Amino acid sequence: MRVSKVLIVLLMAFGQTVFAQTKADIIEQGDNAYKNENYASAAYFYKRVIDKKGVSSGLVHPYEAKAWVAPPKKNKKDSTDVKLDTNAYAGNEVVLHKLANSYLKNHDYQKAEQWYAIAVNYPIDVVEDDAFDHLPEARLWYGESLMRNGKYDDALKQFEAFKQETSNLEMAKRADKGILGCYFAEDPSSENPEAEVLPADSNMNFGTSSYGVNYFGDETTLIFSAAGPGGTIDDEKTQNSNFLSDFYITQSLMDEGFGKPNNLRMPINTANNEGAGVLSIDRTTFYFTRQSNVNNREVAIWVSKNFNNQWLQPLKLDNKVNADGYKSMHPALSLDGDVLYFSSDRPGGQGGMDIWYCNVDEYGGLSDPINMGPYINTSGDEVTPYYNFFTKTLYFSSDALGGIGGLDIYKTTYNEDDETWSNPKNLGKPFNSTKDDAYFIIDKAQKTGYLSSDRSQCNCGEEYQGSTYCYKIFKFGQPDMKFSISGTVFNAETDEVIPNALISFKDIRGKMEPFFLTTDENGNYERDLEVGWELFLKAQKAKYFGDAASISTQGLTESKHFLQDFFLTPIPMGEIEIPGIEYDFDAATLRPKSKEILDELVQFLELNDNITIEIRSHTDSRGNDDYNLNLSNKRAASVVKYLVEHGINPARLESIGMGEKEPLDDCSQYPDCGDTGNSDCDCHQKNRRTAFKTTSEDFKDVFKGN
Repeated sequence: MRVSKVLIVLLMAFGQTVFAQTKADIIEQGDNAYKNENYASAAYFYKRVIDKKGVSSGLVHPYEAKAWVAPPKKNKKDSTDVKLDTNAYAGNEVVLHKLANSYLKNHDYQKAEQWYAIAVNYPIDVVEDDAFDHLPEARLWYGESLMRNGKYDDALKQFEAFKQETSNLEMAKRADKGILGCYFAEDPSSENPEAEVLPADSNMNFGTSSYGVNYFGDETTLIFSAAGPGGTIDDEKTQNSNFLSDFYITQSLMDEGFGKPNNLRMPINTANNEGAGVLSIDRTTFYFTRQSNVNNREVAIWVSKNFNNQWLQPLKLDNKVNADGYKSMHPALSLDGDVLYFSSDRPGGQGGMDIWYCNVDEYGGLSDPINMGPYINTSGDEVTPYYNFFTKTLYFSSDALGGIGGLDIYKTTYNEDDETWSNPKNLGKPFNSTKDDAYFIIDKAQKTGYLSSDRSQCNCGEEYQGSTYCYKIFKFGQPDMKFSISGTVFNAETDEVIPNALISFKDIRGKMEPFFLTTDENGNYERDLEVGWELFLKAQKAKYFGDAASISTQGLTESKHFLQDFFLTPIPMGEIEIPGIEYDFDAATLRPKSKEILDELVQFLELNDNITIEIRSHTDSRGNDDYNLNLSNKRAASVVKYLVEHGINPARLESIGMGEKEPLDDCSQYPDCGDTGNSDCDCHQKNRRTAFKTTSEDFKDVFKGN
């Protein structure tokens, strides 16, 4: 009896040890899958620990360039029901959080919401493993899961609660973005009712996933990636092309859509995952993303050259782009191919995947990578950049800029004047949905384009019914952009409106004839504009100096109304001093500083092309009267000569030397100002001046093409 009891105790202890080891092994398997970014497999293992009895279905989610494995067969005993009693998960708190996070990372937002609803009741402290250092922010991720399921009111409550309980300022900022996103999603202004987003035809949407459309040389040829039958594999026994993405090319059939796609084949397509590529404008260089079919973390940008209509063996870009141990993907190019944009989680960014760029020299050499900064990049993920040459606009997707759901599409435009990018703008609905939207491209006319999204339920056949994350290609269309301008002409001194003022519109590039408007009795004007105009505007009126402005509809990506007012200054009766005009001593030679000031006078006369002026040169009272008159004549003539040399019609100019005849002040009343000798004073300086006076106005030349 005594021996039997001892044996039973030993067996019980052994059984407990085996169970503990088995549980630890399963968790380790889950952790390894998680760190390898195989989140579907990670969820599979963590669910086994939580359930203690089996495997749930729906664990494989085909998506872009990921290493996919076939989903487990459905088990009738499997269940996704969540136990709600408070002690159900005691002892497995960390695994519970890992499970919820695995579903979120795998973009299975329904299950993520279910499990985060439980996880927030089992708060955990900081996790020592860096791969899981974000787990304590469960309430934040719960809010984001709710957003991605369209439950904005519930998401707001979670974001607000998270801000109250967290001390992590960076994550609190992300919660603020989530709050803004919830309000934006429910704001009617976030939707463009005239735009339409529909699934592309079956020639592009086939297999388990299709994504990443881009123009291949021109808008009549498209390249995209898909995982489906007939893809490139090495071994039929161990590989399935339904889980490996290849590049495909399709040609436009004019009004009949696009034709049957052709696999790009080797050497670009391999038994790995290929996706997200961009062709240079000269069609010689193709940058693309390649991911290992074994290690999800091994993602890099490759390049291939076209020689004699054949693609050469691709080369992996150096560590300027592909940093060891980090992911780089989604290349995009500037018009001249001298800037390469890409997405990477390399060190030095704002967090997660960031948008970076490298300058590319004429030999294909790369500069050090430059992060696009905190206005574009966030603590979340910024991916799939696309640069539109014609509008100088960069489109990309982000999950942490305050969007509608998961990844939202944004745009930012480059300003060449100050070399800055505009604040990113969310494209709104229907381009963005509660799910993930990415890989946006748009044509030159800004009317049609493509994006990739998992907004529709995956329908890939019975074998893949568990796959909720399944990108498909969508085509969008939007109405023609509309542009217009209006404004009012005012008296600059009294703010009174000026009726019957003339408004001239001149094409800066000289490709069309100028046109004209006049203001109504209230000083107002308005005009419709067209796409691609770059205009110089000028307002004029008799007895007033003119005012000018420039506007452009070139490169705009949405409709716009310009509001442009003008302010006209009444022409004074007397002369107007030109301050700062200096000559060499006892000579009429203009000094360099004077020429800079006269350049501004040239611009003034070009604007006010309806006036003729007198250039009047004055001297002080010292010296001989005849000498001063002669010197002032020469100085006035030198100003006129400069103006004529710089394009002003000489018929509009007259030079007059005034000598000392019209002083502004009587210097004899000041003790320190002598009428003779070399002594100087402020009074003499004031009297030595160059000025102009308007002598006539004539609008007959204004209508001769400006």
